[in-house]
Amino acid sequence: MERSLIIRYQDSIIFTSDSHWLHPLFEFNDFLSGKDIPAQDLFLYDKIAGKAAACMIVCLGIKKCHIELISERAVPVFEKAGITYTFDKIVEHIDCRTEYLITDDMSVDDVWLFLRKRAGRVEGLPVRMENVTVATESSAIVFDDLNLELPAGEQLLIYGSNGAGKTTLLKTILGLTRPLKGIVKVGDFCVGSREWEHNRMNTAYVHQENIKNTFPVSAGEVVSIGLAGSKTSSSEAACKVELAMRRTGCFNLFKRSYHSLSGGEKQRVSLARCLCQSAGVLLLDEPTSFLDQEGKEDLLVLLQELCYNEAPTIITVSHDPVWTERLSWEKKELKGGRLC
Repeated sequence: MERSLIIRYQDSIIFTSDSHWLHPLFEFNDFLSGKDIPAQDLFLYDKIAGKAAACMIVCLGIKKCHIELISERAVPVFEKAGITYTFDKIVEHIDCRTEYLITDDMSVDDVWLFLRKRAGRVEGLPVRMENVTVATESSAIVFDDLNLELPAGEQLLIYGSNGAGKTTLLKTILGLTRPLKGIVKVGDFCVGSREWEHNRMNTAYVHQENIKNTFPVSAGEVVSIGLAGSKTSSSEAACKVELAMRRTGCFNLFKRSYHSLSGGEKQRVSLARCLCQSAGVLLLDEPTSFLDQEGKEDLLVLLQELCYNEAPTIITVSHDPVWTERLSWEKKELKGGRLC
C-alpha cells in the first residue's frame, strides 16, 4: 500500500503511515514522544499539504520536506518558519472542509489546537448544564433554566458583575452546590451520581478565596493531594509533584508551610495540584486575584501551554479585563441568571 507519510532520519526510514486526513502527522507526534530524535534533522515526505498540514509540520519542528501536492496557502507558512521544501505540483486550494475552516488570522498554535479538537485528541471532557436552576439558602434564585454546552478540550471565560453567580456556577459543576432542577454532566456522568462520585478527580478546582488555616501541611503535600486515590508509586508521585510545581513556578515552596504562603503563592500551589491531578476539566475561579503582573503573565503562558499540550476543558471566571483580553477564548457574560 502506498504510504501517505514517510519520515527519514540519517538516511533511514523511521516512520510511515497510510492513514487519511491529518492523522499520519498526529501519529508521528505520538511516535516522537519520549524519543531523543532531533526533529530539525528529519526529512518528511507527504502526499498532500494544505495550510493545516503545513502548520502541523511547523509545530513538529521539522525543517525539511517534500510534498507531492501543495497548496498556495501552505507556502507562506513554510517560508515564515524557515522550512526548506520542494513539491511536484502546486494548487490554489486543497478541497477539504478543514482548509476552509482555518482562517488567515489563526496562528500556527491556534491551528494545532483546532486540529487536535477536530481529531478528538484532547484530554478534556465535555461539560453540559441543561435547564439548571440554583437558589441560595434563603431561596433567592441565582440562575434559572441556565444552559451551557462546552465540548471536550474547549476553553470558556465567564465574566459578570459581583453577585452574578459565577462562583456558584463553578460549584454547581463541582457538585458542591445542588441545583433545584436541571441536569449537570461532566463527561458521561451526571454530577451527583454514583458513577460521577467514582470519577470526581476528573474535575479540578482553583478557588478564589485566600483561605486562612493553621493546619500543619506543606505546599508539596497540598500538591500531592492531586494524586489521591491514584495507583502511583512513591517515586513516580514525587516526580509528578515536582514537575507540576516546576511548571507553575512554585517548587521552591515545596517544604514551606502552606498557611504561611501569600495569596499568589497559594494560587500557584493550587494550580500545581490541578496539574498533578491530570483532570480533564479545570475550573478556575478568579485565578489572578492574588497575582502580581508577573504572576499573571506566567499564568497566561501556563494556560496556553496546557491548551497546546494537554487540551483540557477549562472554565475560568474572572473580572480582570486587562488579563482576560489576552485570552483568545470564547467569552460569555453571566447576567440575570443567564449566560449571554
